[in-house]
Formats: sequence, C-alpha cells, structure tokens
Amino acid sequence: MGRRRYTLTCLTPVHVGTGRQFGKFDGVYRDRRWYVMDLDAVLARGVDAHALARAMGERAFTWSAWLDERGIAPSEVAAYDLPCPQDPGDTPVREALKDAYGHPYLPGSSIKGAIRTAVLWWLMNGSAHERQFAVRYLQLCLKASEVFAVLRERRAFDRPEEQRVVLAEVFGVGEDEAEALRHTLYRVLNVEERRLADTWRVFQRRLEQLGRSREWLAQPIERAFLGRDPNHDLLRALRVGDSRPAGRDRLAVGLVWTYARRGSQLVEKREEDGEYKTFVEWLVPETTLAFDLSTDDFLFTERADRELHFRGAKEQALGQLAETCRAFARAVIAAERAFFREHGLLPVADFYAELDALLDALAEGAFLLNVGWGGGWEIKTVGDLVRHALSREEFARLRAQYRLGENPKTHRFAMEGPFPHTRRIAYESGAPMWPLGWVKVEPDA
Repeated sequence: MGRRRYTLTCLTPVHVGTGRQFGKFDGVYRDRRWYVMDLDAVLARGVDAHALARAMGERAFTWSAWLDERGIAPSEVAAYDLPCPQDPGDTPVREALKDAYGHPYLPGSSIKGAIRTAVLWWLMNGSAHERQFAVRYLQLCLKASEVFAVLRERRAFDRPEEQRVVLAEVFGVGEDEAEALRHTLYRVLNVEERRLADTWRVFQRRLEQLGRSREWLAQPIERAFLGRDPNHDLLRALRVGDSRPAGRDRLAVGLVWTYARRGSQLVEKREEDGEYKTFVEWLVPETTLAFDLSTDDFLFTERADRELHFRGAKEQALGQLAETCRAFARAVIAAERAFFREHGLLPVADFYAELDALLDALAEGAFLLNVGWGGGWEIKTVGDLVRHALSREEFARLRAQYRLGENPKTHRFAMEGPFPHTRRIAYESGAPMWPLGWVKVEPDA
C-alpha cells in the first residue's frame, strides 16, 4: 500500500484526553463559555500569591465571584475559552489533547488502536479454527486455578503427557480435546513444548497468573492473532502519523452522561454516590483532520515471512484495510442500533441507522472508525465474538471472575440482562444525541 494521505472527518464528538480533569479551581463558566484560568496572567495583575492561595483554600471559593470582586473579566486572565452548554459546577471537565500551540489533534496511536481492534476482529471472525482457539483459551481461564493446583500437586509443570491427562480430568473431555487444550495453553502462555524442561518455571508462573488479571484477559488473544511479541506484531507493519492540528474553534465543551439499563429502558445513571456525568473538551462534528498512513511492505516479503509469518490472512487484513475496518464497523453498528432501539433511546438508534446508510455509500478506500474515549466495551474490544463463543453460564462466570461490568464506585455488578449494560452518550441542546468517537476516513485523491 505504501504511504498515503487520508482525511478524517468527525461524525460525532471525539475526545482524546490528556488524563487531566479541570475542576472549580481551574476555570470559570460565564455566558455559555468555559474559561481555563492562567495563573500567571492572574498574578500579573498584581495579585498577591499568598492571598490568592488563602482565598482558594476557602470552601466557598469560586473564580467567578473572586474575579467579579476585582472587576476582572475572565477573558483577560484565561489561557483559552471554549463554548460550553451549561455551568459544569462541581462536575469535572476532561481536557483534550493539544499541541504546544493549544491546537487540538488526534494522535496516530489512537487512530492505530481503532484499526488494531478492527484487524483483530477480522482475523478472529474469518477463521473457525481461530475462533475455536479463543473458546478454548477462555475455558482455560475459567479453570486455570484448578489446573494449576493439580499440576502442582503432581509436580507436572515439566511433563507434557501428564498435563494432557490433567486437562482431560479437569475438563471431562477425551484425549484429542485434552491435547488441543494443552497446545492452546502453550500458545496462550507463550511457551514452547520443546523447551519446557528448561522453562517450566516460566510455564508455572504464567499459569498461576492466568485467569486472575482483568487487564491480562485480552493479551493472549492479541498475541495469538497478531504476533507473540512487539517484534512479531502485525501492526508494526502499519504506520499511522499524528493528525495535523485543527483550529481551536473546532473544540467545544460538551456534556457526556453514562446511561444504564433500568428494566427495559436506558436512563441517566444516578446512584447514591452521585450522578454519572462529566464534561469533556471534544472535537465537534464535521471537524476534518489530515494524517498519513503507510505500510512497511518489506515485512510481507518472502525473506521477512520466514521469521514474522505475516503472509496470508494477516497480509490480507492490512492489504484490504478499508474492507477490514468496514466489516468491523458494520458489525458494531448493527449491534448498537439494535441495543438502543430495544432499550428506548431512539435518537441514538436513529443515528446508527444513518451511520449504516453512510457506510453503504462510502467511496472506494473509505471506512469508518471509532476513535478516542467513550466508545465503550463493545467498540474497543472484540467482545461480541468472545461473548458468543461461550455459553450464557460460561460468560456469566467469566464476567464474575474478571469483574467485568463492576461499578468502580460501589463494586456491585448488574448481572442480569445484556452486557455491557451502560453506554456513554453525548448531549446536544440538553438532550441525548450521539455516541462518542465515530469518524469517517477517506483517502486523498
């Protein structure tokens, strides 16, 4: 494919953050604008720094009142200001990524991460054999502790034949399936049978960790489909540059509310510990950004393939990148459209219907991605394939084991109904309107 310039168009609000959240000590709301304070500019007005620190230590402190008392307009001491639909109050404002001049852009890593998920989904979806590997891996996760305990009791971490026997006993399967589980286990733990006599302690340690870490759940699947380590990872063949910056006028502050199921409906999530909403600096819809995308064609040569094994399905996934990303987007759109319609949030369901029509009308080489924060579990993972690879009971056990869907504030689960049961929704004019992060990507002529 070589190097090519692309134009990315935001279809919904897009937020890629710095990790910083602004609070009442960082900014002031005035006349439907959010002003981020510049302390240097404040102090340059002759303000005593100690007096300001004491004032900010008061519980009732607000920049609005403090500035009014001194006759200072927020615009005179702000680093920048953005349109904002309402006063954030005590609700945090998530900062958007900007360059050194304060102009927003999208990092290549965020665009590449969205492509990576689409490629992984395409590879998994295209091979029944590989889907079966994913099923066996998840089943091993569910019984890893039991397998580990028996192997430790029998001191069999370095004995492949005994491992096969143990797997047959634990899973209640025949010899052939036990053998398939054994090879899946080696692949998952990234160990080689021929070296097991020397590396059995590595095998033991990794098996003990299997099934325990939520962060580790997807890594073995990614390694199996995309490459065993960064040097052998398929996505090293894809280079995605940072976008050119947009003008600051393409940024605004918007309200994002987490919606949760209540019975058959999706409603704004409110709990005893507060409301689940935030404000974010986002790129507004219709913002366009240019970026470069290229592939390292040498990594697909016969010489490189002896080591990397990128030829075949992997090469096809990147060689037909637009089709790969379209296929993943189509699957996500269908699932999300049905979810929102079933749970009564019709404006968002209608948006997905429009997105589906747009997908059908895309020019050759163009595709859709979901980029940045707020897209959710369904879009940022291959969760739909994983969920349908297991029985309902197995998936429920997997969720409980990895605490998928746990409320981070209350540590409670909503185990009934579809998972995930929450979505983040962007507001317009005080009403829920959009999912976050959808962009159109088109190759330049």
